[in-house]
Amino acid sequence: MLIAMAYVCSVLQGQKLKQIGQKKYINRLKELRRSRQRHSNFWIGIYGISWAISIKYCRNIVNKLMSLSPHKLPYFQRGLRAMSLIQLAIN
Repeated sequence: MLIAMAYVCSVLQGQKLKQIGQKKYINRLKELRRSRQRHSNFWIGIYGISWAISIKYCRNIVNKLMSLSPHKLPYFQRGLRAMSLIQLAIN
């Protein structure tokens, strides 16, 4: 029963992340010759949750990288915005 509940929670998180348009930050986009999506809602939900947890520990590294590469600052900012949206969706 516990495993089934965890599975359903992950699938629902994956669907929510797809709906807010943050799927492209979590997994690769669909390839041209691939007829089906690359990852399931379950995988997107699990990986999105682990990404949101890991940002707590990587925040300092990300800030250092942003200071080392100022010309890539807009890309870092887009990623951080996506992370904040993912964190809001998970909570």
